[in-house]
Amino acid sequence: MTFLDSSTIIDMLEGVEATVEFVESEGEPYLTSTICVYEVIQGELGTGTTDVVAEREEFGGVRELDLTNSIALEAARLQDQLLDDGDPMAPRDVLVAATARSTGEHLVVADSDFETEALESYVQVTNVRE
Repeated sequence: MTFLDSSTIIDMLEGVEATVEFVESEGEPYLTSTICVYEVIQGELGTGTTDVVAEREEFGGVRELDLTNSIALEAARLQDQLLDDGDPMAPRDVLVAATARSTGEHLVVADSDFETEALESYVQVTNVRE
């Protein structure tokens, strides 16, 4: 299983070769958070008539995991630690990291949003852009 952040899914949809190669080498199934599903679709909004179901089908091979109470509480624990370390993250990113950790899989990202020392001791993060 491979847990993908929205940045990675967007790279995959855009055909960024290095990202595609890395993710495919990790193997299926591909997982993500429902938050990431929204973030990917959000990038296509703005016409007032966007077919959001069709947009979701563009990455239908990625199974979404729902945000649960236990994941929300785990995210709060993580953010508490990050705040104590002076390096808080955006709430959506903390929720994504907690969802990834709930799967036991590492988090594959294509941006620097998840690069904090406290987070790296919490969940394995692979940035495909490094």
